[in-house]
Formats: sequence, structure tokens, C-alpha cells
Amino acid sequence: MKRTAWICLVLLMMTATFSLAAVTAPARVRLVDGDVLFRTPDSDEWLPAAVNTPLDEGDAIWCPDDARAEIQLADGSLVRIDQNSELDLLANEDDFIHLYLASGRAYLRTGQTLPGNSLQIDAEDTTILPAARTKLRIDILPDGQEDVSIFKGSAYVEGNGSRTNVRAGEHIALEDDYSRLLPFNPPDSWEEWNRERDRELASPARSASPLPEELQGYASELDSNGAWVRVPDYGMVWRPRVVLSADWAPYRSGRWIWKGDDYVWISFESWGWVPYHFGRWAVVSGLGWCWVPPARGDVYWGPGYVGWYRTGSHVGWTPLAPGEIFYGRRNYGRHSVNITTTRVNPAQVTYRNRRVRGGTTVLPQNDFLRGRIDTRTPSVTTSVSVTIGSPRLQPLRETRMPIVRQTPARITPPRSEQRDNRELRQRFPRVTAPLDSQRRVQTAAPAAAGRPPAQTGPKRVMHPVIEPAEKRPNPTLRPPGKPEPRFQRQQPAAPAVAAPPAPAAAPTAPPVSGTVPQRIEQPQRPQRPQAPTAPQPPKADTSENQGRRRGGALPPPHAAPSAAVPQRAERHRVEQPQQPSIPPASQPPQPTVQPSGARRQNGAIPPPKAAPINSPPGNAAPVKAAPSTAAPQPAERPKREAHPDKMKEKKVWRVTTPETEREQEQKENRPPERERRGR
Repeated sequence: MKRTAWICLVLLMMTATFSLAAVTAPARVRLVDGDVLFRTPDSDEWLPAAVNTPLDEGDAIWCPDDARAEIQLADGSLVRIDQNSELDLLANEDDFIHLYLASGRAYLRTGQTLPGNSLQIDAEDTTILPAARTKLRIDILPDGQEDVSIFKGSAYVEGNGSRTNVRAGEHIALEDDYSRLLPFNPPDSWEEWNRERDRELASPARSASPLPEELQGYASELDSNGAWVRVPDYGMVWRPRVVLSADWAPYRSGRWIWKGDDYVWISFESWGWVPYHFGRWAVVSGLGWCWVPPARGDVYWGPGYVGWYRTGSHVGWTPLAPGEIFYGRRNYGRHSVNITTTRVNPAQVTYRNRRVRGGTTVLPQNDFLRGRIDTRTPSVTTSVSVTIGSPRLQPLRETRMPIVRQTPARITPPRSEQRDNRELRQRFPRVTAPLDSQRRVQTAAPAAAGRPPAQTGPKRVMHPVIEPAEKRPNPTLRPPGKPEPRFQRQQPAAPAVAAPPAPAAAPTAPPVSGTVPQRIEQPQRPQRPQAPTAPQPPKADTSENQGRRRGGALPPPHAAPSAAVPQRAERHRVEQPQQPSIPPASQPPQPTVQPSGARRQNGAIPPPKAAPINSPPGNAAPVKAAPSTAAPQPAERPKREAHPDKMKEKKVWRVTTPETEREQEQKENRPPERERRGR
């Protein structure tokens, strides 16, 4: 028992959910130029299309020679097809519209607000997902090549293994096994016609449209054919500007066709899509018939918001007033009742517009089925009664035609076989563009013999320039024995003196990691060959030198050289400011000098060692300073350079003190020097 109750509850919920599902607004034919045909899934016959013909899921439209058509989608986008072109509507859902271009060429202009991945166009080998505010063109050439040109905006394109995001000003060609980017072709008559059509539709609205957001794509069409007026009862209403007769009324210039499972109104007026499938009509004093738009969030498409009448062999209808209930076989919003799930008593239903002028139209059933409407029919008939829902009359062949006329065989498409919509949807599944799609064109397979290879367009790849490891300098890793190169001050050229080759200096130890060794490089001066002599005792420091050395102005003394030339070279050595560094492991021998001064006491430099007797004084290596944690000493001022051939005599200045009066008297009383010598 409980199981049966649960099954009944589930079925009731499923029925309620189905009844609450609102009808999705179909696409419509907005412009017809020539003998345009369309076909529905429940018929294999191509029928003539007219303006405002609805196109539902599974419908197809065909343009023969010298024919063109413009289709407006539910999201406001426009699709135009040229002669010898066929377009199928594979899916028409609330959040997804799927088109298939079977042949020919098409032009697409998307709306201002188009959600991502909500519109997809497929060709034989190409899938296109355009963005909002995009204008593009698709061409299927006789040789099978498919071209996509982006005039404005961008689109995600897939085909033959290629995936790319094509932007404005680009043209991509896709064939069986290669894809390439090409420049734009010169404009042809088809492109010029679309540009002219865009200019006609680009006229801005004269004022802010009171239409809800869902219908803003139709604002320019209503502004061009009527005017908005504010009335006390309904607020802003729209009144058509063109009225053909005094007894004009809505739902009279057109006909009812059988499409799907219901009768749908086809208006012969160019603006007759939104006012007849959305909102309600009311008669305003002093203005006549005015259309009242739906409120925001309450926008639902309907086959024709009218109330029906039946009596004997006649059929009649009345436009619904604002707030009146529409009785249909589906859910059409909160002001509608689904008669398939709800029983309604016709005796309790009345329509306010029935008694007004032009409020009721009555036709014989035969005229109703064949599409003949006589405007001279009396507007008020007392012999009709209200019926709930559209009449259940068996449709004829003419009942399916928006325009009743014969279709010549010469204008039918060459492929007249019926294609199953489900098979096409399986063949072309829904594609989702990646969020991080990059500009890339990939080739699925190598080019066939005799066909040019796949071209990916002028694509520039940037790589960082990396030097080989052997050419890159590494300041921290140096081979042992190669000191870090440092800047050396240029020394004056010495006179050319022939000298024997100097012995190689001992290699220095590599620096310790984490320190920067400092080394003062001095150029080697040519030395005269000298005989080895015994080392001279070190000179004693004078009081003046000791005082200067304590202040850090003089370097520590060295042993006196044995020859004049080496002594001169030692005197003219340029001293550079030294920084703390690690002493090398082995140093060339130096003359023995006792450390003195504040710098040696602080450990700034190691004490020099005595040089061997056979060591030439000219090859002594400079002394390196040891690291010290003491405060840095003031930098020594470099001595002025002197040249051997430009030695100048030193000037000696004698300083005297002023004489006292006694010394002056003694000097005056002293006899002259000559007299003293004479004595």
C-alpha cells in the first residue's frame, strides 16, 4: 500500500513539474526576400515562409536562387542566409541555441548580452561559438572548404583538430586535413547587403524603452512603428502608428496556422511579433487599441493571447485584456492555466474586449482552416459562446502554410530527404569553449599528396636567449688559481728595458665561500738583473712615520731594497684602499719586518715573513689583508705618482723666529763681516 502511494506521489510530482515548465520562445523569420521555404519535423514538405513565421526545434529553412532570409533568435541575435543556403535549428532551449548550416553561407550578428557557450553554429567540419556583440560570416565553398571571417568581436572555432579563438579582422579556412589563417577577401554583394542591413537596424531608439530586459532586442522595431504613451490605468503602453482602417483591431491582419500541437498566430505586419506573442491589449480612451507590455520577470511567449469562441460552423477570438487568464495546453506564465491538468467552467469566463469595436472576429471554419479572413465580419455576434482553449479542428494542408500558394519543384532544395533532428544532434554534440582558450591553430593530420601543408598563419614564438654554460660568467664558482678579475688603474708606461722573463708567481688559494677577496693588482715593471745580496737590516721607524702609521695614513714599512731601481719602483707603488679578505693559503716570501702600528695590532694584515736570499725583490707579490671584525679604518690617500725621468729637486723652507730688542742692538753694534775678517 505504501509503495503504491509513493508511486502515485512521484507521478503527481512529475506531472506538476511538466505543467510548470514554461514554453521556450521560438525563433522567427524577420525578413523574406524571394521564395523562402521552411519545413517542420512532422512534415516532409517544404512550405512557403512568411514574415513572423515561428521556427521551433527541428525546423529547417531554405533559400533558393535569388532569395534571402533573416532569422531572429530568442536571445535577439540575427542570422541571415543567402541563396542556395539551408539552415537547421537543432536545439532551442532556454540557455542554449544550436544551429546547423547544411549548405551555402550565413551571416551572424549576436546580441548585446549573450552568455558564454549559449549559441553554437555547426557546419560539416566546423564548430563556432560566438561571443556577444560579434559579427561573423560562414561560407561553405563548392570544394568543401569552410571559411569563417570575424568582422567584429570574437568566436571560438573548432575544426579538423584545430582549436582557436578567432578575433576581429581574421579569416580562418578549414578543410579536410588542414587549417590556416588568411587575410580578408574583398567584399562581395552578399557582404555589402549585410552591411546595409546592419545600418538600417542600427538606428538608436528615440527614448529609453519601457520594455522589460528580456525584450530589449525588439525595442528599435517597436520604436520605428509606433509610440509609447503613459496612461493612468496601465502606465507606459505602445500604440501602433500605422492604422489601415477605422475599425482596425489586433489579431486581424494575419492568419492562424497549425504548428506543433496548437494554432499559432502569424501576423502580416512587420512589427507583429512581440505585441501578438507577449503581453495584452487594451482600448484606451482617445488612443484606441494599445499594447500593454509584460512586467519584468513575467515574460512568456504564447501562440496568441486571445480568448476563443465556438458555435456551430464558426470560430471566433477576442484579444485578452491586461490581467485576463489565457487557457492553453502548456504553461504560459502566471496569467495562464494549463487545461490539460485543470478543468475550467466556460460559463464563468468572460472577456472585457468582446463588446468593444473590433474586439471579436468570427469566421467560418473553412475560412479559418484555409487562412481567409474577412475584415467586414461583424465585430459582435451573440450566437457564439466561450470555449476553453483553441478549437480542436483537423488541420488541412493549407492550415500549415503561412501563405497559401503552390511551391514549384524548381525552388526546392536539391536534397529533399528528411533528416532526423536527433541524429544531427548526436553527430554535432554541444561544445563548451575552455575558459583559458589560447590563440592556437593545430593541424589534425599531415597534408595529403598534392595539397599544400597546413598553414597556421603568421605565428611568432618568442624564446629567451640562453648562453651556453661555458660562456656564462659565474662569480661564485671559479677554478682554483684564477683570481677574480678586478679593475686596475692604468699606470704610466715605463721605459723599455730588456729584462729576462720573470719567474711565475705561486698560485693563490681559492677564496673561502661567503667572502669577497680583495687583491690589488700592480703591473710588473721590467727589472734589471741583480746579483743576489744579503738582506739588509730593517730601517728604524722615525717618530714622524710612527705617528702617521698609527693614524692609518701609511702602510707598514718594508725591507729596504738592495738596488736603486727596485727601490724606486717600491716608492712609486700606488696604494689602493683595501677591504677585509681571507689571507691565501700560501704567500710569496716577503722581507722580514717587525709589525708596528695600530693596524697590525688589530689584525688587519698578517705580519710579513722574511724573504730568502735567492728571492729577487722585484717579484715579491703584494700583501693581502686578513679579515677583521674591527671597525673599518679610514682609506689611505694614494701617493702622487713620480717618474724616474721627471724627478724634481725638493724645496727646503727655513723658518725663523722674530728677534728681540737686545738681539737687534747687538746686531747693530756688531762690526761688518769684512771688518772682522780684516782683523
